[in-house]
Amino acid sequence: MLGRWGKDAGSLLGVEMTADSIHMLQVRRRRGRYERVAWAREPFEPFAAGDWQQDVARVEAALRDAYRRCGSRQRRVAVALPASQVICKLCQVSASQAEAEMEAQLLTDADTLFPFPLDDLVIDFQPMGASLGRAGYRDVLVAACRQSALQPLEALFEAVGLELDTVEVDSIALRRLMPPQCTPTAALLHVEPGAVTLHGWSREGLPQRHEMHAHACAGQLGKLLEGGLQLDELLVCGTALAGHDWLAELGQQLSVPCRMLPPVVGLDCGESSLACALALGGLRR
Repeated sequence: MLGRWGKDAGSLLGVEMTADSIHMLQVRRRRGRYERVAWAREPFEPFAAGDWQQDVARVEAALRDAYRRCGSRQRRVAVALPASQVICKLCQVSASQAEAEMEAQLLTDADTLFPFPLDDLVIDFQPMGASLGRAGYRDVLVAACRQSALQPLEALFEAVGLELDTVEVDSIALRRLMPPQCTPTAALLHVEPGAVTLHGWSREGLPQRHEMHAHACAGQLGKLLEGGLQLDELLVCGTALAGHDWLAELGQQLSVPCRMLPPVVGLDCGESSLACALALGGLRR
């Protein structure tokens, strides 16, 4: 269940749970563009610290209200785990292997790849193309997490009459919102109330995620750059943005071009970015 990374999952509901709200979004492809079919943002009293599992009843109520307000008949949902809760590795497998053989090999190697008990392991993979380092091999992005990390999510959605269909890695899902002309060293800054997260990706496609304090993100970004982070453009999205003046000031402080995340083939994903990325993942074949 850990992600399908762009494989067709039907028209799912992308669901994003932030510190103070539920974002729910369904999209469709029409005449070469994307458009919203259903959408809702349901606020709730933010948690003082920690995550939604502190008060499951509060989040259940918000989910029910969001689903009622969005008006969709779709009950299958896609959500994301933070990349910090998932181990992602790049592996090489023989290019001659069929997908079933590849999966069998990765499952066999799982006990050496990941520090989880096999009976608590969820694993998924995505072929990335020919390996540059080994002739006759191809790179495969492999992700793993604990099944016990997914069970609370499954129970949450089941309690409100929804079915958890797909679980992705947040940084990997968000990458599909990046404009195709962006270089590999571009990154996405996701700004939410009280939380700022920098999402980047290595040249091999591995997620690089950095959580920051909202009031100190410019300084923390500067330290990352001083520490060797390669960044030639910063795109920004989220619900807690302070406007274009803030973007200009941030760009001046970092000496890096900063701009708002542009629409994805006609679809504005600026505010409900993760929900949008998850919904788009359910459409792509």
